[in-house]
Amino acid sequence: MSILASIRQFIKEHILSHFTSKMALIGVVLICTASLLYQYFRRDDSASLMSVVGAVIEPFQEGANTVGRFLFRSEQDRISLSDAREKIRELQRENEDLRRDLNDLRQLSVENAELRGLLHAKEQYPAYEMEEALIIGNDGVNSFERFTINKGTSDGIKVNMNVINAEGLVGIVTYTGLNYAIVTSIIEEGMNVSAMTKNGRENCIVSGDLKRSGTGRLLLENALIDVDLLNDGTLVTSNISDRFLPDLLIGYAVDVTENEGGLTQSGYVTTAVDFTKLNEVLVITTMREELKDEEEGK
Repeated sequence: MSILASIRQFIKEHILSHFTSKMALIGVVLICTASLLYQYFRRDDSASLMSVVGAVIEPFQEGANTVGRFLFRSEQDRISLSDAREKIRELQRENEDLRRDLNDLRQLSVENAELRGLLHAKEQYPAYEMEEALIIGNDGVNSFERFTINKGTSDGIKVNMNVINAEGLVGIVTYTGLNYAIVTSIIEEGMNVSAMTKNGRENCIVSGDLKRSGTGRLLLENALIDVDLLNDGTLVTSNISDRFLPDLLIGYAVDVTENEGGLTQSGYVTTAVDFTKLNEVLVITTMREELKDEEEGK
């Protein structure tokens, strides 16, 4: 065994085996104390000592600064992420508010269009008094065969008053309560309306049909064969009707064919009113009987 190996064996067995962490700490303290005393008594050598100390401490300080910067950036990132999430939630709330406002504006636009249409309908029939009403109930499934409005006898509504909207004839009041009324539309099964062509003044019968319920079509019957319904197919209520006021638009004749015998023709009528989309209507408070009395008085 060499001398160097013997020395290492001696240090390992007699020194390192008895060297504890407490002894190491005491040793570090003694070294630091000795360094400070040396610096105090040997001021001239302080620069070299500080260089040595700096060389030892600086890496630890740089590591501490690096860790500190990392922790600071992590905290800043966490704060930024939290702020971003809150901003996203705020933008989502604003987006929901804007969507509600947009839906409200769309609804107002639809309502304004309906009101303008009702105003135009009033202007079309200046001789008739009218009462605006809102539909509050519907007995039909796909269309408004029979429905309830929010006006009744307290508003002057009576049975047999005609009901229209901006597009044309809707139906007739068949029952009244104090603050509501029931309207039977012209598409109801068994509802017959005496009609005539808008220009030719030829009479025919338009009827509701259960088979065509929800299709926007009525039956057309008893039209004279010499009436050119292809070119003169706009149908309105006739002057001879005992319940409906004259000249109210019903719809347009389609698919007309000649009947057996060659004297009359039949077909269908596409209603002017879309009976799947009713919201507001006009009740004409002028009665057919009143109009007849005025005509007879003249």
